[in-house]
Amino acid sequence: MRNLAAGISILAAALSGCVSTPSIPPAGDPAAVWEKRVEELSRIDSWEVRGKLAVKTHKRGGQANMLWKRDGEDHNINLYGPLGGGRVVLMRDRDGATLRDNKKRTYHATTAEELLYRVAGWQVPFQAMRYWVLGVPNPAQEYEQSVDDWGRLQNLKQAGWEVEFIEYREFEGRELPRKFHMKALPGKQHIVEDEFNESDQVRVRVIIKSWRFLSS
Repeated sequence: MRNLAAGISILAAALSGCVSTPSIPPAGDPAAVWEKRVEELSRIDSWEVRGKLAVKTHKRGGQANMLWKRDGEDHNINLYGPLGGGRVVLMRDRDGATLRDNKKRTYHATTAEELLYRVAGWQVPFQAMRYWVLGVPNPAQEYEQSVDDWGRLQNLKQAGWEVEFIEYREFEGRELPRKFHMKALPGKQHIVEDEFNESDQVRVRVIIKSWRFLSS
């Protein structure tokens, strides 16, 4: 019985460690907590994040494993899965974006979003997601937002997208989004195929598995 009780205690502790949101909000003003979060998280510009990315439109859908490394304005995004199960590498710096597909063909454009859509048919707002993965809006663009009782970003409208933050979790001592969903606002993305505006039905889902902070 003692071993059983110990086992139950260990299991309970393990389960409690998986809970991403405390049952009782902390004391204090959520708006003040949010302002502090933005101040701290906005300073982080060098990191490595691993997760999964899924995209769905009225015509197509797919998913890929994602490894995204950021060092200031330099980005390296590896996607494993799209384009027939191959690997796509997106690189972005101040001079523009480059994509290398699974057949080692190279493409160039101004943005990573444009390249990925042109080659794979995937519409993903990487430029804004560099902030959204941290749970903060892009400070250079207008936005509408709401925060939850814990002072965390809950809903966001920005750059032609509506973002819902589903779940948070602690990564290396920082509470960050683990899961968030994005929906393109109708008529905002200006991508038209076969006389149908695909942006009216674009859905993107992101699940974050791990973070590694390269500097803070």
